[in-house]
Amino acid sequence: MRLTREDIAALKYERRFGYLFPALILAFAILLNAFYFIVVPLPNLIYVIFTDTAVILICLLINYRVSHKLKQDLKDGVKVSKKAIVQDKECKVLWEAGSGTLHIPVLGNLFPKVWGQKMRDSSAYYLIINNTRYEVDRKLYEDVNPGDTVIMYYAQYSNSRLGIEKSRYPYPEM
Repeated sequence: MRLTREDIAALKYERRFGYLFPALILAFAILLNAFYFIVVPLPNLIYVIFTDTAVILICLLINYRVSHKLKQDLKDGVKVSKKAIVQDKECKVLWEAGSGTLHIPVLGNLFPKVWGQKMRDSSAYYLIINNTRYEVDRKLYEDVNPGDTVIMYYAQYSNSRLGIEKSRYPYPEM
């Protein structure tokens, strides 16, 4: 099965961490180099060249290890499907951080918009499959019941989960 646009966007989003961590390490190495050249009156350039070469090689290795399989997935454009049975499903109420204020009884009654604001809630929907909790959208949560068969899509090489959908066939075996 071919990758969709959403799958490609998700894989590219995961791939950015292969650039972020090496960039942070390089920035830290540049900061240490600047500190070394400022503090030491006669810096040893051989020491600087060897350490910078080691840092660059480590950054290249990190980039390769993090994004190589994702790059193969994007190049081939294929995803793999696996059938699984839903063990259970659950819905949790999540509270938005910073959306409410501390309720003070006297001020909250006099000025409810300023001192009596309640926290906004949202719901998160989960399916439990193979003793692992997966977050899904509300539509899939309402369509699936415990014991139903779902199809889980994974990237071929990196094994990144790309999505879950309800199986159209009633039995796990095809």
